[in-house]
Amino acid sequence: MTPFLRRNAAKIATAAIVIALYALALPRDISAADRNALAAGLRFVPTYLEPAANGRPMRTVRDVNPALRHYDAWISSVGAGAALADIAGSGKPADICLTDPRNDSVTVLPAPGTGQRFAPFALPTPTDGYDAKTIAPMGCLPADVNEDGRMDLVVYYWGRTPVVFLRNDMADLTAAAFTPVEIVPAREVWNTNAAIIADVDGDGHPDLMFGNYFRDGDRILDPASTAGVQMQHSMSRAENGGRNRLLLWKSATRRDVVYRDASDALTPAMADGWTLALGARDLSGDLLPEIYVANDFGSDRLLLNRSTPGHPQFDIVEGHRDFTTPRSKVLGRDSFKGMGVDFGDVTGDGHPAIAVSNISSRYALLESHFLFVNTNDPQAWSRGEAPYRDESFTRGTWTSNWGWDIKFADLLNSGRPALIQAIGFIKGDHDAWPRLQELAMGNDELLPDPAVWPRFRAGEDLSGQDHDRLFLQDARGTYHDIWPLLGLDDRTISRGIATGDVYGDGRLAILIARQWQPSLFLRNVSEGTGRAIDIDLRVPGLPGAARAAYGAEARVTLDDGRIVTSFVDGGSGHGGRRAPEIHLGLGAVAADRVFDVAIDWRDVHGPHSTTIKLKPGRHHIVLSAPGT
Repeated sequence: MTPFLRRNAAKIATAAIVIALYALALPRDISAADRNALAAGLRFVPTYLEPAANGRPMRTVRDVNPALRHYDAWISSVGAGAALADIAGSGKPADICLTDPRNDSVTVLPAPGTGQRFAPFALPTPTDGYDAKTIAPMGCLPADVNEDGRMDLVVYYWGRTPVVFLRNDMADLTAAAFTPVEIVPAREVWNTNAAIIADVDGDGHPDLMFGNYFRDGDRILDPASTAGVQMQHSMSRAENGGRNRLLLWKSATRRDVVYRDASDALTPAMADGWTLALGARDLSGDLLPEIYVANDFGSDRLLLNRSTPGHPQFDIVEGHRDFTTPRSKVLGRDSFKGMGVDFGDVTGDGHPAIAVSNISSRYALLESHFLFVNTNDPQAWSRGEAPYRDESFTRGTWTSNWGWDIKFADLLNSGRPALIQAIGFIKGDHDAWPRLQELAMGNDELLPDPAVWPRFRAGEDLSGQDHDRLFLQDARGTYHDIWPLLGLDDRTISRGIATGDVYGDGRLAILIARQWQPSLFLRNVSEGTGRAIDIDLRVPGLPGAARAAYGAEARVTLDDGRIVTSFVDGGSGHGGRRAPEIHLGLGAVAADRVFDVAIDWRDVHGPHSTTIKLKPGRHHIVLSAPGT
């Protein structure tokens, strides 16, 4: 051995080990030919959307609190949202509720290609008791909150409490057809970034939950404020955010809805993170929705629902850590940047997985996205443990870039859901990652003070030169990104994702909300797709009316033994809301094939189950208490 090798043997060995481990850590990819074959037949027709005029000028950055002005581009990085729903009453989710930060608008418009059924219009921002210049909408949640069979719109903001726009009796669909109703009596300042509707306490009526980001009372968007604001207390363990809220449905008429604040059911550990996304789905099998709270700068929370009617109660449950699992890859023990969450069955065993977006950007901040897959341990819940392990690496979804909303969607009706992910943070010409990395290495005690933050202004770039992701599963169950093969755009910054059977043809369209850019609508015109069962599933509401059966589960077993599941989603995610309907991809089957569709749901009479025989196509079903 030469003197050089003797002197540097330890360094050389260490470097070799590091290189070997890195090579093992790199995900195994497929060939270009296999990737093209995977994407064969998938086609979209893109349309870019513009907001309705609301009297405010278009812009590219917000006016913010003076203490935050030197990084106003960072503060201005959220607010784009999109939802698909049947707002006009056409029988299909052919309408869009679009939140656009460029003019702080909430626009209702018909989806492209569905006809000029009504003129696009903007909802007003109620300002009674508030300064209009300090309020900005962050998202729109279509939801029939008063159970009269008509779609209302829940809008949430930075700078004030959320508002429900109740559909009134006006025949023409305009802004005047919605009556704003305050659902929080006090004039408080919330900074809300997530909202879901779900029957949380199991009384048969849909409740509302809101995820707040900055501290309550912090006037983030007040350029004249002299009051202080506070940033996160840590990049990985911050619990000084705004308090999340739970509002239980109390009563409703065709002209009003009343909620009871039940937020005291949420402990500080459940409610005081920097929440960017919420998800609600029954995971434990009792038809009560578990709540996934995706927190920026710290641990996400999975709330096991132990509620009874009128009495919400939750336990925090975490995954099991074994010898080979890093702590931050265990459900509920991460230190990452939770930004989006959704549920979907990736294994075909009938158990929904949980997909979570974080920041996983190579050469910048390489954490990991999550794909928590059920371990098939039904006794885990009784032990206070979440039966989930992260399989994002082996399934190919662990890294992409700065992720936001994430949605499962069976775009080819194959029975195997795709994953769509919104990507990008701040778009500019100057790389600002070195400053962010320096900030992240700083002392946690300094982070809450805005004065120690570096400059992030217009023109700076943080993961703003990439494209959204569309992951398809191969035969082994591994996901591969095929977005670049579709001829769609790149160098975008996206936030919310919505999907729905807009045209009633069984193919899911995609709506992507963009930050400081026109949002994108993708009509699915894919060739060779399988067939699907789509169900507008409802339960009785006010006399003579029926509302969406939020939380209802449906499943069908295919010939190969795979179980396909779907549920009536109440807004899970960051800024995007899928249509509140059932979509079951069946693969290549005959048009007259009859399937046994098992449905579980809960109403004012309690939990129910039934099996309905359905052919591929679109169905409108109202579930009564006896199960018919």
